[in-house]
Amino acid sequence: MWAPSTEDNYFASMDTAKNIVHLMPSVEMMVTFAGGGPNDMMRSKKACLLYAEKVDYKELIQLRLAEKCDQRHMYIATVDSVSFQELKQDQGLNVTFAGFMENVVRMLKDCHASKLELCLTATDVAEQQRKFKLQFVEVRPFKNLVHLCLPCRAAPLHTVLFYINSMLDAANKRSYMLEQNTQQMQLELNSQRAHIEQLGGDCNQLRSTLAENARQLSEKHALELQQMQDKMCKLNEQRSSDLERNRRTIAGLQSQLDRAMLDKADLKTIQEQTEKRNQNLNEELSCCKSRMCSLKEQNDKLQGELTDAKKHERKLEYKIEDLKQHTAELQEHIQKGNKEKANIAAELEAEKKILHTKRQALEMASDEIGKANQIILKQNQELLIQKRTIAWRTEVALQQEKAIKEKEKLLRLREEELKHAQETNKQLREEIPQQLQSMRNFAQGLEQKYTNQIHKLKERISNVSGKENCGLKANRK
Repeated sequence: MWAPSTEDNYFASMDTAKNIVHLMPSVEMMVTFAGGGPNDMMRSKKACLLYAEKVDYKELIQLRLAEKCDQRHMYIATVDSVSFQELKQDQGLNVTFAGFMENVVRMLKDCHASKLELCLTATDVAEQQRKFKLQFVEVRPFKNLVHLCLPCRAAPLHTVLFYINSMLDAANKRSYMLEQNTQQMQLELNSQRAHIEQLGGDCNQLRSTLAENARQLSEKHALELQQMQDKMCKLNEQRSSDLERNRRTIAGLQSQLDRAMLDKADLKTIQEQTEKRNQNLNEELSCCKSRMCSLKEQNDKLQGELTDAKKHERKLEYKIEDLKQHTAELQEHIQKGNKEKANIAAELEAEKKILHTKRQALEMASDEIGKANQIILKQNQELLIQKRTIAWRTEVALQQEKAIKEKEKLLRLREEELKHAQETNKQLREEIPQQLQSMRNFAQGLEQKYTNQIHKLKERISNVSGKENCGLKANRK
């Protein structure tokens, strides 16, 4: 059970490299290598680099192992849809191909976390066509459990060279990028050195200018010190003359000070009086301020109540307008209901008149039937049947009258309900025409039946009278 070579070579092609997706980043893990024979106990662990890849638009997955020390030793396990079906049958797998890929990635992560072990076992075939089995093994105290076994084979030379070339290309690209970065860093370093040299020259120039400025400032300071000493001598002389003048002024000021002390005592008494007045005024001012605060609070409350009252007034105005509109609509509905009520009452009056005429016709028919019963003696049985039917129909007519009275009561109740709700008015609009139509249909049916019955009775009466006339003429003869 080996995947075809075309599927193996599909991954080692520059044309299809853009369609290859890495299921997980390449990781380094320890792989156990075992011999093929049952008596072969040679087992060794080697550090290997693992690559898991799939094709974007095909059901194709490949696991690639390469020894870290010697990447010429490369092993490939390729699974496509055909080999996956064979794996399902051989190992009892119950997943789809997508679930198979997810489980393989999960087991590879467990191998990297040392929860499972990867074991590469060689089969007993020729050295040139040596094949292997890649097993996911769970180490247990009594017996190791193999979760999955994939067919694997040694990678051919061109595949190894392809992946080594791809790694070399990647290394060349990285080295090229590093060279560019080093060149850029060298340029930046040279520019920084030039800048440092320039700053050193500026510092030397600043030191020389600072020494020159210090020399000039010391000379200038010596000249200014000499000028200040001359000024001090002049100021001392002026000071002695000012002291004599100040003594005279101090004596005059002392006399003024005595007078000012007397004035100060008077002012102190006045100040105490003014302080008392100020204290009283401050107390009154604090009382006024408290009253002002309370008045402001009351004013704010009144303003809030005024605004709330205005809002409530607006809401009431809106409600009044809505109620006015609603009352206008109700009045319109009441007027329409009154019109419909008048129409229904007129129709009921017409139906009553029709039923009254039908009752009179029934009474006339009953009279004629009584006369016919006196005349016709031979058809007593038929006349009894006709009487029963006529009695039943009269009862039906009476029931119809009762039903009409009940309908009138219902109409009165519905008139009262029509004032309260619009929905009942709609129900009355829907129900009353249907009931009137059924009554009309029933009345038309009754009228048709009665007219047919009356025509039949008239025909029978005419037939009977004709037979009697014929009998009388025969007797006369």
